[in-house]
Amino acid sequence: MKSYIAIALIFVYSIVCSSETVLNGNSENQVFIDQYSKASNASLLWGPYRSNLYLGIRPRIPHSLMTGLMWFNADDYQGVGKIKHACDQNDNLKGFGWTKYDPRTGGRQIIKDDDCKLSLITEFAKDNDGNWGLKIKGIPKKGHEDVKTSLIFYAGLEGDGILTSFYESDIIESTHVKLGGLAEQLGGGFDIDITESIKNKKPEGKELVKPNSDPSKTHYLSLHVPDDNIWKAKDIFMALLKESIEELTKEHQNLHEVPPEQLFSIRNMNNFNGNLHFIQKFFVGEFELFITFNKENAVEKFTPENINSKIKSSIKHFEERFAETFELQPPFNSDKNYSVFAKDFLSNLLGGIGYFYGDSLVDRETPLDEVKFEPTLLNGKVEPAHELFTSVPSRSFFPRGFYWDEGFHLLPITEYDVGLSLEILKSWFSLIDEDGYISREQILGPEARSKVPPEFQVQNPHIANPPTMLLVFTKILALAKERHDQLIDEPKKVDEFGGFGAEFYENENLADAYLTHPELLINYAKEIYPKLQKHYEWFRKTQKGDLEEFERTPFSKNEAYRWRGRTQKHCLASGLDDYPRAESPDTAELNVDLISWIGVMTRSIKTMAELLDKQDDAQKYSSILHDISKNIDDLHWSEKDECYCDVTVDDNDEDLFVCNKGYVSLFPFLHKFIPANSAKIYKIVQLIRDPEELWSDYGIRSLSKSNKYFRTGEDYWRGNIWVNMNYLVLESLLHYGQQPDLVDSKTKKLIQDTYKNLRVNLVQNIFNEWERTGFAFEQYDENTGKGARTKHFLGWTALAISIMKMPEQIK
Repeated sequence: MKSYIAIALIFVYSIVCSSETVLNGNSENQVFIDQYSKASNASLLWGPYRSNLYLGIRPRIPHSLMTGLMWFNADDYQGVGKIKHACDQNDNLKGFGWTKYDPRTGGRQIIKDDDCKLSLITEFAKDNDGNWGLKIKGIPKKGHEDVKTSLIFYAGLEGDGILTSFYESDIIESTHVKLGGLAEQLGGGFDIDITESIKNKKPEGKELVKPNSDPSKTHYLSLHVPDDNIWKAKDIFMALLKESIEELTKEHQNLHEVPPEQLFSIRNMNNFNGNLHFIQKFFVGEFELFITFNKENAVEKFTPENINSKIKSSIKHFEERFAETFELQPPFNSDKNYSVFAKDFLSNLLGGIGYFYGDSLVDRETPLDEVKFEPTLLNGKVEPAHELFTSVPSRSFFPRGFYWDEGFHLLPITEYDVGLSLEILKSWFSLIDEDGYISREQILGPEARSKVPPEFQVQNPHIANPPTMLLVFTKILALAKERHDQLIDEPKKVDEFGGFGAEFYENENLADAYLTHPELLINYAKEIYPKLQKHYEWFRKTQKGDLEEFERTPFSKNEAYRWRGRTQKHCLASGLDDYPRAESPDTAELNVDLISWIGVMTRSIKTMAELLDKQDDAQKYSSILHDISKNIDDLHWSEKDECYCDVTVDDNDEDLFVCNKGYVSLFPFLHKFIPANSAKIYKIVQLIRDPEELWSDYGIRSLSKSNKYFRTGEDYWRGNIWVNMNYLVLESLLHYGQQPDLVDSKTKKLIQDTYKNLRVNLVQNIFNEWERTGFAFEQYDENTGKGARTKHFLGWTALAISIMKMPEQIK
């Protein structure tokens, strides 16, 4: 770990030394940085950033345009009750998600809907001038070629501006619908066009219950909705349907005689008009629909005629980028199905990226219970609105930002698009407040809160979460070193790395710009460094452990840590929720996973200080890192148990190891704090490899099979397999297995065998479950390998693709 970071720093730092203008704000470099920022922002402006929906396009601008798609089966009267809009685990789908997708260009999503007896294919493409297009295609399942489907597209404008149509009736004869808008935040005037394929078939509009119930025509309605309410479009649509049905009830007692496609068509009975627009269409069998958004002054507009070529181009871009950045290693390069699987996982991770804006609930006053350690009833107060650009663990169950998940999400994203990864990191770090605090869950605005039980909505500034995002900057430095290995001995000046002509603004160049133009990386570090320092100090201060009161005398009197917010049954702050800790919580407790995470933070911020030539800071962090490394062994290694453990005290206030072998025991190994020549390495790998402890046929268990808490209680982190932790195990095995000063050949052989078998076992099982079910899962059963808990969990489970890229074996 230490060597490759040092080499990477030599590379980047050589650029700093050869061109002081980078740090001194030379105007030419500033122009370059500004132009890169402008181009990157333009490429990421629009996207399916309402990722909690099956399809919802919006820009990364608060209070602006929000669009969405809904659909239901119109063959019978039950179909409307199963209307699809927001992703939901309980929807009867054989699978859904992006199969090929790049956030800078677009891609393809397939939704296999058993309720509607069809597959819905949504394809999205965009340009860097702020224009975009959607193609929506419905393909009936075999045997259901005449299935009836109702499709509803809506668009709503929040904030300043207008969005209007030119239709006075709620029935539109034409198959083409146009909305016009004007909004300064979107660059002025724009048009939204909804156009059908001429091949589409419609239900017959005979014997109409009402003239405006004709299912062969387009139904249109708009109404005024206050800001922060457009997200309720499905509820509003259903309320409009209910009102229409109630009105029909007054005239028709036998509603079951009214065809579903007439009964469930929206009608503008009150002459509403406003900023939220619904366009409803009914189809029989296969159908195609084109939706385009074009700025009024667009030079080249999206049209139904050119959208196919633009979609094809975006998918081609993804294919080429994937091939360039994810070269799968044996045995996962032998079967094209592995490639399809990997593309699916990466696309869904990228397709889960969302833009969120809104206020949040934080309790800055209520103290935590550190006597009885009972859950604290928090009284949240509304804090000002923030924006966040982030990926999500699961579009269907966790559609919001999670601090400890995000670092794992960004590891494969970084391999695909470094610029995108750093954009997300910057968005997260912008949330650091004046005290250095970031909420561990980002529940921004009423839409996000609607998916979270009230008892979990309020955040507390004393409770931390594993700082996984600090792993990412280290990885980026390694990639920079890899890209410019030849430059270490021949440092160049900044202007020799390439100009910023038109070719620079191609999306593949934007993705790699921080690697090919290190001045960007240095400027980025310079911007985020002060906030990260504040965040780091908040972490160390709020999670400080007690050494003096309990007369502990490790190497350093400063470096010991305890998770705050611990209760009798949970340590939510650790991310490992119900993983067993000391049976009786106590302020004397010290947590080995936490001190390891503080070490990760220290290592990362030290690296940043060195990159920015802040020598005093670098020396300070180097000293802290040394102290942490020493204290991990002094405080947490149990010779008797031959593993790292939490610490508490007995009735006489004497230290007592709490050794529940499992993921917590591995953290000093996972974060590479054990010297390669230490005999502890062998003992840790033995623990991993033992089938009576952590080893299973499908991955590393979260808790030892021999532990008394194994598979008990909630059974969340008490045995089953988690991909993020298995990734860290593999990465550490690879790291230690490549160290020349490894303690002995026996240890190396054990590492080699463990690495090779674990990599194949883990990925093969995830692949098998994906083939069997169509989904990725939150965790996998240690006994059967079957996916468990949340499905369509394409946050850190997508790390499978990074594992497929790892070498087949350690040489």
